[in-house]
Amino acid sequence: MTLVITTHRVSDPSMTIAIAPQGEFRSTDAQLLRDRVIAVLAATRPERIVVDLRAVPDIDDAGIEALRDGHDLAAASHARLVVSDPEPRVREKLQTGALDEVLGSW
Repeated sequence: MTLVITTHRVSDPSMTIAIAPQGEFRSTDAQLLRDRVIAVLAATRPERIVVDLRAVPDIDDAGIEALRDGHDLAAASHARLVVSDPEPRVREKLQTGALDEVLGSW
């Protein structure tokens, strides 16, 4: 299954942008997420980026690393990147990689 990533502004008082990948997140897709975070940071200068993982049934190590990179890119731009609604399998992998403490929002 091809990973599809949509982006939209969340209607709240702060400048929050949601990035919503859909499909299994594999090593071949990791750069797509990094590129999307870079584009969002350059175009909108958000306070927060929420990566909505509800439509991601699985993620591999490269996907985990892409989330970590996204967090670092956001922090360098004075923004915060968090994840929301991970599926149980994805949540377990985030916890194993100790990203739940860094990216936790769910």
